[in-house]
Amino acid sequence: MLGRAMRWILLIAAVSCGRGVVPRMAAPPPPAEAQGLTVTLAWDAPVDLDLYVTDPAWATVYYARRAGHMGDDARCLAGGPSARWERARWTAPPPGRYRVGVDFPEACAGDVESVPFRLVVDRDGTRRETTGTARFRQRRPAVLEFAVP
Repeated sequence: MLGRAMRWILLIAAVSCGRGVVPRMAAPPPPAEAQGLTVTLAWDAPVDLDLYVTDPAWATVYYARRAGHMGDDARCLAGGPSARWERARWTAPPPGRYRVGVDFPEACAGDVESVPFRLVVDRDGTRRETTGTARFRQRRPAVLEFAVP
């Protein structure tokens, strides 16, 4: 039989994993460099979110197709994500329109149905930021679009 304190801890853990409590919004890691283009997806929940960035040539970089631009994949390992952010980077981004997508394929622990996220685009020292909500097993291919001159 579980003690009263242990039941309370388990209840708090269950609630904070998506049952009635919205996880706080994560601050993204700082940009890798001041020049170039960096797209960062950040969140603060025990889930695996995936970043997708489609460039002007309609080539999409993501965890399975890094093309020299994508960083590490924040996969679920040992009950939690290996990181709570993913990043794509171009030192000399081709001009044109970019599209950013977000996917929520897996909850690492608990019964999480939705997760707030932050998308940050750093381009040559200028930052653009937006927020959104990822829903479990729903891929959003066009969360943000922007152009590089």
